[in-house]
Amino acid sequence: MSTGGIGPRFALGERDVRRVADAVDFIRATGTREALDAVLPGTDLARHLEFAHGALLVAGVSAEQAAADLARLGVTPRDPVARERPAWRLGPDDPDVRVVRGVVGDGPRGVVLVVCGGRGVVPACEDEPRLVFRATSDDDVVLRGVYEAVAEAGPAPDGGGYDRSEDATVLHFRGGRRLALAAPGRRDALLLRHLGRPDQAGRDMLHLMSGAWRTRSLAVVAELGVADLLADGPKSTAELAAATGVREDNLRRVLRYLASLGVFAVDGDTWSSTDLGALLRSDVDGSQRDLARLYGGLFYRSFGALEHTVRTGESAFTHVFGADPFDHFAAHPADARLFESAMASGASFLRAVPGALDLPAEGAVVDVAGGDGHLLAYVLRAAPRLRGALFDRPHVIGAARAVLAGHGLAGRVELVAGDFFRDPVPPGGAVYLLSRILHDWDDERCGTILRNVRSAAAPGATLAIVERPIPESRGGQLPLAWDVHMMVNNVHGRERTPSEYRKLLCANGFRLDEVRPLPLDMAVLVATATG
Repeated sequence: MSTGGIGPRFALGERDVRRVADAVDFIRATGTREALDAVLPGTDLARHLEFAHGALLVAGVSAEQAAADLARLGVTPRDPVARERPAWRLGPDDPDVRVVRGVVGDGPRGVVLVVCGGRGVVPACEDEPRLVFRATSDDDVVLRGVYEAVAEAGPAPDGGGYDRSEDATVLHFRGGRRLALAAPGRRDALLLRHLGRPDQAGRDMLHLMSGAWRTRSLAVVAELGVADLLADGPKSTAELAAATGVREDNLRRVLRYLASLGVFAVDGDTWSSTDLGALLRSDVDGSQRDLARLYGGLFYRSFGALEHTVRTGESAFTHVFGADPFDHFAAHPADARLFESAMASGASFLRAVPGALDLPAEGAVVDVAGGDGHLLAYVLRAAPRLRGALFDRPHVIGAARAVLAGHGLAGRVELVAGDFFRDPVPPGGAVYLLSRILHDWDDERCGTILRNVRSAAAPGATLAIVERPIPESRGGQLPLAWDVHMMVNNVHGRERTPSEYRKLLCANGFRLDEVRPLPLDMAVLVATATG
C-alpha cells in the first residue's frame, strides 16, 4: 500500500502510518492458517479459530484523527468510537484511551487502533500488530481445549477482559509475536484461568480429585443408553427417566453435571446431545459407549486398588478380580464381550494408519495378533494389490473372518491360528503389523515376540508398531495416563518412550527408523528388519 505524501494528509506520524499501512496489507493478504503460523508455528488450530483482525497501539492523535487516517489508507472506519478501556494491558498513567475499528476491504477482517492520547511514544514491543483470532465455537469444552493448546505452545498470558462492543472475552498473550483469542460472550471462568486467581490452585486440585465422579457419571448414562434415546431429538427429564426406569430428580442432577462438561445441552428441562455426547451413542461411527462402560465399571473397580499395585508391584486387576485379565475374560464371557467392544470402539485412530505407512505396491501384509481384523482391512483397502495374513489365537480368528468378509476381503486374507510366544509367525511379509501388542508385555516377553517376527521377516522388511509412546521431552497426558492404566489393569504392561522402543527393537533384529503421529497421541513406529 502506498503511503506517499505522508505529512499534511496524515495526523499520525510517518512511523505510525507505515506501521498501520503494513498491518492493513498483512490483514488483507493473509488467511487464518498463515496468520496462525506467524504467531503459533507448528500448531493446528485453523479449524477452531478464524483470523479476525490486527490491533496496533498508536499515540499522539485523537480517535477522530486516527479514524480519518484509516480511511485515507483504504480502511472503512466503524463507529461509534469506544471510550472504554480495551482489554489490553496498558500502564495506569494512560488517561485517554480510545478504540478505533475499521474493516479492511470487503471484510470480515479488520484493523483496530488503540489510541493513547496521553502517550507520545509507542513501546517497541508494540511495533507489530497484535493478531486477534476469533473462536468459531461457543462450546465451553472446545474453548478450554483451544486455550490450553495456545498456552502449551509457549506464549505467556498478557491480560484480557470482556469487550462489550464485540460481546467477546478477549485473552491476550505475549511471545515472539503478540496475539489474542476472542471467545464469544462472557467467559468468566476462562478469563479467571487466564488472569490467574488466588484460589486457582485449589480449584484445579478439586477438579483433579473429582475425576472419578466424571468417570462414573459418564458410565451410568452410557449404561442407561441416554445418548441413544436422544438420537431422534430432545427429550425431557421425565421422558428419559421413564424410558430408563430411574428416578427423575436424580437423573436430572447427573445430566446437569454432564451438561456443565459439554456432554449434553439443556433448554429448561429438555435435554439434547452435543457432538461430544453423541460419542456415547451405540450406533455412531467411533462410538465410545462401551469404552465409558468399561472405564467406569470393570476398570473403575480395579483402579480402586492402585495403592496395592504401587506397594506390591502386583496387578490391581488380579488383586480385585482374583485372576489375570485374560484369564478373567476367558471365564466371564459378558466382560470379555464388553472389553472387546470397548477396545474396538477406542481404536478409531486405526483408520489413519494406512496413510502413515509407505505401503508397497504388492506383496503381503502380516498382522501379528491382528484381533478382529479391522486394521488389516483398512490397510488392504488402501492398497488393492496387497494380500494379507492375520495371525492370532484360534478363538479370535472367527471374529476376524466375519469382519474381513464384511469388508469384501475374504479372498485376499489368509487366517493363521497361533500364539506369538510359541508358534511361528507367517513368513514372507513385506510389512508386519503389531498394533497395541508390545505395551501389554515386559521387555523380556516383548523380546520373544519381536524375535519371532524377525525370524519370519526377510532383511529390509518393514515392521509397523502402533502404540501410544511417551514423548521424550515432555510427557503427554494421555500416554502417561495409559502407562498407569497398564500398570493397574495388566500384569506385565507399560507404555514406553521412543528411545525405549529403539533399544528394544535394536536388541531383537530391527532398526527404528521413524515415529509418525496418529490421532489421540497414538503413533506408528516404523522399523526395518536388519541383516
